[in-house]
Amino acid sequence: MEQETLSIDLRNDTGKGVARKLRQSGKIPGVLYGLGSHRAIAVDPKAVHSQLMQGGRNRICKLKGTDVDGKLALIKDYQVDPVSRKLLHVDLLEIDVQQKIQVTVALNFTGKSLGVAEGGILNIVNREIKVRCLPTQIPKVIDVDVTALKIGDSVHLDQLTLPEGIEKVAQANATLVTVVPPTKEEELAPSLTPTAEPEVITEKKAEGAEGEAAAAGGDEKAAPKEEKKKEEKKK
Repeated sequence: MEQETLSIDLRNDTGKGVARKLRQSGKIPGVLYGLGSHRAIAVDPKAVHSQLMQGGRNRICKLKGTDVDGKLALIKDYQVDPVSRKLLHVDLLEIDVQQKIQVTVALNFTGKSLGVAEGGILNIVNREIKVRCLPTQIPKVIDVDVTALKIGDSVHLDQLTLPEGIEKVAQANATLVTVVPPTKEEELAPSLTPTAEPEVITEKKAEGAEGEAAAAGGDEKAAPKEEKKKEEKKK
């Protein structure tokens, strides 16, 4: 069973002010809980980062420090600054290797499905699942073979073959992955289909109004000529 040593310090003081001072001194606050206990701790963020990089949250670490020497734990959760990405807080779960625990394990999708070869799209619905097992049996990943999937096929949690000693936690038969049909262009942009232009009533009215104005203008020009002819005949 591969383990890495993680040194921690137990602390009595808690609160935002204490946490701020801890970070300024180069450490981060955290808690150690499980097996009936709950204690505030301080730990080097570099050691936590190393643990996460080498084995993730499911790698067992052996604790070192006053009153915790030799105890085993997992990194159950952690917080990072959204801007600097520095570790801010860590939760450690104390474990007993003889007792089963609940953990989250990543899914590894293998193979190229028949549906994808036909033009379909592999749609991954869940990238991890929760399982229960002994701490020494936690798998790094759980493989999901998608080779036989055709368009419209899917793999559900109940169809997943779990390693020996691993139990699923979820009660619902969740969908893990499916192969969906390719998206049609006409479904994406129906507005691109040519359509007849609507009749613009206002333009015709404007044209009619302009014609009426022109006709009226023509009558006004014609009226003086007729009056001139009448005057010439009288003479």
